[in-house]
Amino acid sequence: MKKLVIALSVVSAVSLCSCIGEGKTDPLIQQEDTTKVDEPQPNEVIGVAIGGAMNSVDLMVGDDTIEFAYPDLDGDHRASWNEGDTLTVRYYVTENGDSVTDVINHGGAS
Repeated sequence: MKKLVIALSVVSAVSLCSCIGEGKTDPLIQQEDTTKVDEPQPNEVIGVAIGGAMNSVDLMVGDDTIEFAYPDLDGDHRASWNEGDTLTVRYYVTENGDSVTDVINHGGAS
């Protein structure tokens, strides 16, 4: 009987000790970082269309020619263009190359 009382006392003491620290934050436990990360902004190039093919465009920007392909860009974000039109191309740089999000025509050619 004495052993049973001692065993119950130990169990009670352990339970009491585990409840004492409840509600307190352990300083060694790292809190989840809830800092909001800003979405990356797209890059933007403005140039004159000098060529291209279906779903692509070659832009003259200063003395450089830059080529953009946009095979999966939907019609709402892809303006039609003619050679000589001034275009804005918005894109993200990805591991697999540039990902065009918008082709905007500012006009220019007749």
